[in-house]
Formats: sequence, C-alpha cells, structure tokens
Amino acid sequence: MPETLPASLVLSAGQCRAARALLGWSAQDLAVKARVTPDWLAAFERGGETVDDLDPSEAERVLRALEDAGVELLASGQASTGGGPGLRIRQQGGYIPAESLSSANDG
Repeated sequence: MPETLPASLVLSAGQCRAARALLGWSAQDLAVKARVTPDWLAAFERGGETVDDLDPSEAERVLRALEDAGVELLASGQASTGGGPGLRIRQQGGYIPAESLSSANDG
C-alpha cells in the first residue's frame, strides 16, 4: 500500500506552479532548492504524479523549500477570500496583526 502524505503536506500541482510564480522561481530553481530532479518536478506540476504515486520525501522537500521561502499554503476553508485551496506569501518582519494596530506603532 502506498504511503500517503499527511494532510499538512498536500500540495497540488497548481499550488506548486503558483508558488513558483509568486517567488519568481523557475522549475529548475525549485528543483535545486528542494533537492528533487527536474523531471520529477515537471511530472508533478503536469499532474502526472498523484498523491498515491508521490515519494513522500520528495513532496515534503518541495513543500519545505516553498515554506522556507515564505509561501503559506491555504487548505480549503482556511481563512482566505475565496474559501478554496490556495497560497499566500507570509509577511517578512515588520508585520503587526490588525488587533495590535494603534497610533503608537504607525510608521
């Protein structure tokens, strides 16, 4: 029986392509950073690899590389404007949550 990825590691082909676009990375850039072969990544991004066919360690390395670069995956129903699966770039430093905003921390 194929090993399945934990729910927190599910990354769709579309999310992977979109994350690369947001980061300005080529497929080669991501393959190098995630330590996967360009052929494996191309097959995954074409939808040629299903969750059941994925090597969990390769999928995890791709996801970790994207997360390390600031990509945050959104599961269906998670706080987002569309309600479907998606992604966003995490704020890097200087982020102040809305509930903490005040005239004292205006920049």
